[in-house]
Amino acid sequence: MRLSVERQVDLARLINIAALFALIGVLAGSLHLQFGVGEQPCPLCLVQRSGMIGLAVGPMMNLLWGIRARHYALSILAASVGAAGSVRQIFLHIADAADPGYGPDFFGLHLYTWAFVTFAVGVVGCAVLLLWEAPLTSGDQGLRGTPGLMRVAAYTAITWVILDAILIAVSVIPECGLGMCPDDPSDISGLGDTGGWVLIGLMGVLSLAIGVLLDRRRPARA
Repeated sequence: MRLSVERQVDLARLINIAALFALIGVLAGSLHLQFGVGEQPCPLCLVQRSGMIGLAVGPMMNLLWGIRARHYALSILAASVGAAGSVRQIFLHIADAADPGYGPDFFGLHLYTWAFVTFAVGVVGCAVLLLWEAPLTSGDQGLRGTPGLMRVAAYTAITWVILDAILIAVSVIPECGLGMCPDDPSDISGLGDTGGWVLIGLMGVLSLAIGVLLDRRRPARA
């Protein structure tokens, strides 16, 4: 059974929303490491975080203004920059067999390795979605339909990414000042394991509240 163009657009939107929440999950791990555990990000870590935010820009633009090939292209470019930072950091730490790597590992891999996996999946995913013609040629104008769960989820995800970006940008100032960031920054007094997750949870609750508010205030359009 072939899906209608409208159904295909809805499915593409759901995929974009899911992609945003997946990126939020990855960023949550790194932000917990910083604000919960107290481990400051290195310069290459910041490059990778910026790449994650850039990777999220494509889905955000798709949801707000309609699904376009150029939006996926922007995500691919951002993922390529982030992946370059990940590869650079991986090579730095495998050059010396005695090097334990930077930061803790997760399921046997350091976060910069998982970042590379994320960027690779993002590039492949965008490339596959670029092969899906119907949503790209549908004339989709973004979230202008009837208010509901999909719009709430989309606005929530978009808001959460923006809050993450603001938090990352603000946290760079005390670490780096107006100069270069230190290669091996000193740890800070974090909020603790529980406190770090509480902070991330509060950001999620705030994002959901803003998402519901935007959904209710924005009029439905054809």
